[in-house]
This record gives sequence, C-alpha cells and structure tokens, in this order.
Amino acid sequence: MSNNQTSRWRRVLSLPTGSQGLPQYSTQLKKTTSHGQIYLFDQFREKVPMNVKNHIIAVLSELVGTFLFMLLGLGGTSAAISLSRDNPVSPNKYLFIAASWGTSAAVNGWVFFRISGGLFNPAVTIAMIAIKAVSLFRGTLIILTQITACIAASGVLIRLVPPESVAMTELDKGTSVIQGLFIEMFLTAQVVFAIFMLATEKHKATFIAPLGIGVAVFAAVLA
Repeated sequence: MSNNQTSRWRRVLSLPTGSQGLPQYSTQLKKTTSHGQIYLFDQFREKVPMNVKNHIIAVLSELVGTFLFMLLGLGGTSAAISLSRDNPVSPNKYLFIAASWGTSAAVNGWVFFRISGGLFNPAVTIAMIAIKAVSLFRGTLIILTQITACIAASGVLIRLVPPESVAMTELDKGTSVIQGLFIEMFLTAQVVFAIFMLATEKHKATFIAPLGIGVAVFAAVLA
C-alpha cells in the first residue's frame, strides 16, 4: 500500500537501522505501512506484559462504562424531577426513573460486557471478588475506578442540569435507617444474583444477559 493510500490517522514510528527500541527523534514519525515500520500500538502490545495490559483495559472500560451508566441514570432521574414538579409523588415519575436506570444498565452493560464485564458497581465487584471471578488486585483497581467515575459523572451532571432538578436519595419519613439498610441489602442481592446467573454462569442466553440485568435494576429501583 502506498503512502497516499494510507489512512491519515494511522501513524507509525520508523525504527533506525539495527535498533530494537523506540526512535529518539520526532522526525522519525512517518505515515506508512511499508516494511520496516512499526505501529505505536504494536510497540505497546509487545513491550507491556499481558497481565498489565489486561488491567489497564479493564480499568479504562470500567471508567468509561461507569461514567456513562451513572450519567444516563442520573440524567433520567433529573428529567423526571423536572417534569413532575407539579406532582412530586406521581407514579409516572418513579417509572421514568426506574426505566432510566434499567435502560442505562442494559445498554452500557451490553457495550462493555465483553471488555471488563460491565460491573459498574462496587457491590457487584466485591461479589465477583468473593466468588473469585475477579482477582483481589483487579477488583480493588476497578472499585477505585468506579468510585472515581461516579464522582465525575455527578460533577458533570450538576453542571448540565438546573440545581433544583439534581437528584438526592433519602429515606421516607416512615422508614428507619435499619429498615433502609435491609431494603438496600435485599435489592442489591437481587441484582447481584441476576448477574451471577445470567452473566457469570455461562449458558446459551449469556449474550442477552444485559437485558435481564437491566430488568433487575428496573425492578430494584421501583422497589
């Protein structure tokens, strides 16, 4: 393939004759697919150990996936709050919020499922560590990444929506903290169990697992 036929975004580093390392000067940056050139990504792939690459890919996947999951879910919640100001206890409001979170979980889970598992939740990650589906080291990295992505998504959303439509989770006046703890525990267990049986346990319907998980999230938010 000639230079003028090469895609503009594909850039490679030309290795000096007899050199095994990266070139020293930016003047050696060329656009070519000729023999003797090496792509930057190929250089990275050859030099970095496989386990390190896998950790990096998993962390980046969870960072982007969790950010998008939270942004869509929180965005839908804010929209529901804005649309129901005249009737704050409207049943449609809660259906809208549950649908936002369930759809976000299904879509982003399907997108990132094959990359990092699409966990998006520290509770799910801890459960995966407990059954040894994820190593302790990677799980710790993923949890820290998920927390960071959640904070980032919340910060972005606050800048995008009116302050009065920002969502805030709180217990009902008739619900105690202990009751809230057990409600959260049982609903989280339902979602985690759905993930175990639909995604972690491989079967013929594994490829549509994100749909079932999204429905589980939808039901949990409604509850």
